[in-house]
This record gives sequence, C-alpha cells and structure tokens, in this order.
Amino acid sequence: MKWGIRLVLAAAANGVLLMIAAVLFDKFRLSFTGWLIGTVLFTVFTMLLRGVMASAARKYASSATFLGGLVLTWVGLVLTDIFTARKNFDLEGAGTWLFTTLIVWVGTIIYDQVDDRLIDAVHGRAKGGAGGAAST
Repeated sequence: MKWGIRLVLAAAANGVLLMIAAVLFDKFRLSFTGWLIGTVLFTVFTMLLRGVMASAARKYASSATFLGGLVLTWVGLVLTDIFTARKNFDLEGAGTWLFTTLIVWVGTIIYDQVDDRLIDAVHGRAKGGAGGAAST
C-alpha cells in the first residue's frame, strides 16, 4: 500500500515540476496530453532507475548520491522525451535541458524531504480513521 501512495505522490510532484519547467522555458513544449504521458513515464522511469542509483550510492557514497540524482533526473527526462510524441513533450536546446534537469532535480530533493512524512500521514489517516473511531 505504501508503494502505491509513494507512486501517486511522486507522480503529483513530478507533474507539478514538469509544468513549472514548461512555463519557464519557451523551448520546452508541453501539451496537456504530453503532460499526462510525460508525468507517468518520467515517474515510472525515475522510480525504476532509483534502484540502480541506490546501488551506486552504496558503492561510491555521497559523491554518487549528488551526481546520481542529477543523472537520474536527466535520464528520466531523456527517456520521457524519446517515448512521448514531440508535439506533446519536447525539450530543445542545451540551456533548456540543463535548467529543466536542475529544476526537476531540486524539486525532487525537496519532495524527498517530505515524502516519508506525507506517506505516513496518508497511511496513518487511512488506518487511523477507522481504528481511531473504534478506540475512543
């Protein structure tokens, strides 16, 4: 159940971050369909790639964590760009790629700081709502 909550919250955060980047950069074209598809693909790609990054982080410690996060974000965006129709999701130009990667990466770091608390709150509310009423 926690994995499902984590997936939904990550998708929501990624959707917001992609929208922010698209608003900030003229060379990032994002339609509503592209936003939906891009959010789903980016979330799935980055969640799958996190396992690889976590393994590298254990091996190479903190330098891999910092660099790995940036690479993970960039690879997630590249894969999303490749697998989404250009008319719906398209990043162009080195500056757009660089700053979009940085914005999404920083947003992900911020999200990761509150991720566990949000999941515990959602999970606790779902459990506590039914159990809390019975125990009072």
